[in-house]
Amino acid sequence: MNRRFHHKLAEQLRFIRRSSDAFDRGEEEEALRIAVSLRTIFHDTTQSVSILRHIGMKDGNMLSSARGHRDWMDYLGHKLDLTSATPMTMVPLLKSEFIEVPLCVWWDNEPIFTHAGDTFTRRKIILSAANKDGGAHVDELLETYYEILCAGEYAMGITGNLEYQGKPPFPQGVTQYAKNAHLALIRQFAHETFASAQHYKWPTN
Repeated sequence: MNRRFHHKLAEQLRFIRRSSDAFDRGEEEEALRIAVSLRTIFHDTTQSVSILRHIGMKDGNMLSSARGHRDWMDYLGHKLDLTSATPMTMVPLLKSEFIEVPLCVWWDNEPIFTHAGDTFTRRKIILSAANKDGGAHVDELLETYYEILCAGEYAMGITGNLEYQGKPPFPQGVTQYAKNAHLALIRQFAHETFASAQHYKWPTN
């Protein structure tokens, strides 16, 4: 039985790798597929068992990108492109510096996003994307924190007052914010997962 779950873990990692490569080519919606695979690997409920629990690895450690901000700034940077219709975007940092934390802390304790005094973890963001925003299911309404995360108004914005030859690529005089932080965060979580799989020698076949 364990051999099958080892194979399924490797399979989910391959799914994540392909979607991560597509994300890096500009197909950012692939982050929603990544969220589904991360849910499959890590998430336990009363009705479903994660792959890592099936193979007895839920008590292990993970590599975290946390840098001390205790918010999204640990994981994301800004990218500005004045020739784009979306001039401000978030990008995953994808660096090689990590700290070691228990898997339970990585999954559902480290703060990733803070809003109105509440903190939201990897687990919450991944499940919102997978269960409500199109990864595996689309809900009529999104959670308030997730809408705020997507809107980007807590971060850097740009209000254009520029001259272009022809029509400007984005509205001038209106502050533009990055609206892809939810997707960029999930890509960063995938980066951490691959680093952890390599470091802790997860089954790969």
